[in-house]
Amino acid sequence: MAAMNTILFVPGAWHRAKCFSDVAALLKQSGYNTELIELPSVGPSKHLENFDRDVAVIRERVEKARAAGQKVTIVAHSYGGLPTTEAGKYFTRGEVSQLVYLASFIIPEGSSLISAFGGNDLPWFDVSEDGTEVRPKHPEAIFYNDMSEEAQANAVANLAPHSYRVFHSALTYAAWKHVPTTYVYCSRDAAIPLEIQKTMVERTAQGFPIRTQELDASHSPFLSLPRETADAIERAVLGG
Repeated sequence: MAAMNTILFVPGAWHRAKCFSDVAALLKQSGYNTELIELPSVGPSKHLENFDRDVAVIRERVEKARAAGQKVTIVAHSYGGLPTTEAGKYFTRGEVSQLVYLASFIIPEGSSLISAFGGNDLPWFDVSEDGTEVRPKHPEAIFYNDMSEEAQANAVANLAPHSYRVFHSALTYAAWKHVPTTYVYCSRDAAIPLEIQKTMVERTAQGFPIRTQELDASHSPFLSLPRETADAIERAVLGG
């Protein structure tokens, strides 16, 4: 039954949890429990040195849902896939029934977000002089290139500074090797281009049974295509 399923949403860098509000509302209409997770690395009063607090909050929310007798699916977007992947080492087999990586990172143990891009900052990273904070340059083009100018402006207004050093946190566990996983490609993504998404799934995760779906969307389909995104998540929950 859908009501026995809790779907946890983990946003990417710079994004508040409410970015998933429309998708979560649609899935609630279908009978799923949904919870939005705020990452401590997004807009903190003091920037974090690593992703440990992000990992901890994901772990806590999974444990709470499991204690309530729920089957848990985690939907992780972009950077959110990294602390989600790391959090997997704290789950016993079956505690999380499905991982859904939405234009996110599938990388091996020992790698970080920065190392996944060859050890260099991306051209559109705006890193503070003290190396603690990062903001995106031109987010309307990088994250929201399939949205109207008005919708882009609203989305950009909701972004927050991100703790830069969490991008250097290296994984010690690859949950996608142990938990049933679906990857949702975003074909118009300007942040993590489609060819990079496919390289992660087809080469990095070669040999692991990762199911795939594809949306004709930018990096942020939860805003531009909420209905299609909700449908893709439900298919993943149902094993399709």
